[in-house]
Amino acid sequence: MNLLVLNPNSSVAMTAQVLEAAERLAPAGLVLRGITATQGPTVIASRESFAAGALAAQALWPAQDDGWADAVLLACFGDPGLAALRRTSRVPVIGMAEAALDEAGAQGKPFHIVTAGIAWDTMLRETIAQHPTAAALLDGITVLEGTGLAIAQNPGAFVVQLQDTLDALQSSGAPTCILGGAGFARLAGQLRYDGMLLDGIGAGVRAALRC
Repeated sequence: MNLLVLNPNSSVAMTAQVLEAAERLAPAGLVLRGITATQGPTVIASRESFAAGALAAQALWPAQDDGWADAVLLACFGDPGLAALRRTSRVPVIGMAEAALDEAGAQGKPFHIVTAGIAWDTMLRETIAQHPTAAALLDGITVLEGTGLAIAQNPGAFVVQLQDTLDALQSSGAPTCILGGAGFARLAGQLRYDGMLLDGIGAGVRAALRC
């Protein structure tokens, strides 16, 4: 199976990090390729940049569809432009947020999201409200200071913040925790948590394999 990772922001380094994380999870037979919306925003951290990222993704795909991909993973937790991409794509398009919410909802237990960027709290709540199962299970959202791009550029600076958040969640019952952002790609393996820890990249890869 060929999976195309479509990054709706203009950070080529972020695309590479998502590919690296996805490749660690990829079973034999899954081939990955990345594509970056170089006309998109540098980072998606507001309604305006979300809209710009959605338009950049739509301009990129399926315009550059060369017939290689069997599915597309939209590599931004929040899924900008997902519905529009699905309407025009010849292959399934998977959203990181939707895939993670599907997995969290299937557990039937409370879940919590950890993300970065203050605007994402409201935007993610709006996304979750549209999910048929997950909406009733949201435990809360913790927003770290900074942005997903800042985390991707200097992950070590955020590990302690993230671990402190997980420790607090652990003491409150260890709900399923979703790492909400492509910028967290390198961090999951460095964290300790007794509850279920999900991330959009892993959930997206698993969703692609079910297509």
